[in-house]
Amino acid sequence: MALKEKLLENKKLNEQIKFAISESQSRLAFDLGESNSKVQPIDFADLFNPLVKLYSELQLNLQNGTSDNPVADRKVVDKILGSVQIIKTGLENLASNTEVWNEMMQNAGLMGGLDLIGTPVSRFLALNILNGDLAGEVEVKMVDNDLNKLAFEIHEKDGGFVERIFINKLNELSEDQEMFLSIPNTLEQNENFKFSSPEIFEVEQQGSDEANQALTGGVTETYRKKKKDGSLEINTKDIGNNLVQDFYIIDKEAIGDSLQFNTEMDKITSGLLEESRSFDQVTSFNNNMLATVTDFYLNPYKALTDKQQLKFQEDYKKWYLETQIGVEFPLGNPKPKNVEQPQEEIVEEQVDEFAEFAEN
Repeated sequence: MALKEKLLENKKLNEQIKFAISESQSRLAFDLGESNSKVQPIDFADLFNPLVKLYSELQLNLQNGTSDNPVADRKVVDKILGSVQIIKTGLENLASNTEVWNEMMQNAGLMGGLDLIGTPVSRFLALNILNGDLAGEVEVKMVDNDLNKLAFEIHEKDGGFVERIFINKLNELSEDQEMFLSIPNTLEQNENFKFSSPEIFEVEQQGSDEANQALTGGVTETYRKKKKDGSLEINTKDIGNNLVQDFYIIDKEAIGDSLQFNTEMDKITSGLLEESRSFDQVTSFNNNMLATVTDFYLNPYKALTDKQQLKFQEDYKKWYLETQIGVEFPLGNPKPKNVEQPQEEIVEEQVDEFAEFAEN
């Protein structure tokens, strides 16, 4: 299966889970007699009871001087004590991810929301169980009976295995990243570019305050498409109520060729590329936003080559021109449809036609 198909299949499965959660939430008003607890509290006894016993035995041997290997026993004691802090930090990091999870879910597929294309189905399920949106169970395990391999193990309500998350790895990841992939939000930068480019985008004063400027949605004269004779290319449309409206066409090619556009777009994309140690967010933006225009997808689990980074910057410009700038804009006010020309204009046209005929 090609990369695009794999990613879109992943998105489809995540959307099905998201829909099932929405259905469950929509039934809340009718399920008031049922327990609201979908996830059982973590039972630490299974893990810590044996460790507490071992800790007590080792400490007693060390204090009484009966330990066969004091150096090794002290290391084990320290690991047992350290494991408590590791798990505590891990729980805090799980909580920090679930704190923003509802907002991520609400904006899934949009800027600032969850990347349904790149977030693995297992991680999507795990986070929804951790957030209490899906029924399941979370356990703390010591994998291979090794205190260096403490992990959260997550299962569905029927016991099906979902995911194992090693706590040390989670704690390291959480220093600068979340457990899921999100789509960067560049809406503010996109709008700021328009405000800072009055030579391209029209602004008008709102009210009496000169500082209160707003974008009209149109462009300046230079960036309106023109015919070969230099006149504006006009598209007249019927808008109902026996009225028509003239629209000028926005010259996106001219905007795309401008130094201002290329400089500001490069600033935005350079910021995205430099924001984090990995390329996760750049890939998420490409696959959810840019690909709607370019149909080009990146692998979420691989670093980007220099060539791919340059392509991302150029594709961002294509996407911006296609989706963030309109195609046309109203010119003047609506006018009545099929209005006869004034008599003076008709006479002048007839005189011009006769003069042209006489010359020939």
